[in-house]
Amino acid sequence: MKKINFLLLTVLFIPGCIPGEETIDIEKEKEAIKAVIEAESNAYYSRDMEQQFSCFLQDETTTIVVSGEEGLYDGWGKISEAYQGFYEDSPEASNLKVENKNYKIKVYRDCAWAVYDEYYVYANDSVRTGPREIRFLEKVDDEWKIVLLSLLSRENTGGEDTEEEAEP
Repeated sequence: MKKINFLLLTVLFIPGCIPGEETIDIEKEKEAIKAVIEAESNAYYSRDMEQQFSCFLQDETTTIVVSGEEGLYDGWGKISEAYQGFYEDSPEASNLKVENKNYKIKVYRDCAWAVYDEYYVYANDSVRTGPREIRFLEKVDDEWKIVLLSLLSRENTGGEDTEEEAEP
């Protein structure tokens, strides 16, 4: 009986063998998280509200924090209302291309956070450093959704906000 108990305990404590636990492919999850972030950014600049909204968890916990005048938007109702107003005021897609670089992503089972730098690439190929961005995401029905979007403007934080000749 002692051998059976010892064997059972040994198997239970082998990583990945705990009942109800599964191994997370961290690199695969990081790529999925980047894809959601990129999709949301691209949808914003192309003015695809439906695509952009699909990237968010749409409940009262979703929050957007922007340094500068825009401020704080708490809950999906206020966020979607603000975006709808923005899209009405600025319906034309931007010719700006956005590139996100320098990702730092931490993945947990059902949530993750990402920090990265956004760069603006203009039609004439000039590049301008954009904000530092922070996203917190939750995995819902096997899909990553943005729950927190935070933009830290470099001009408001003492960081650089410059034009660059080289590619980001």
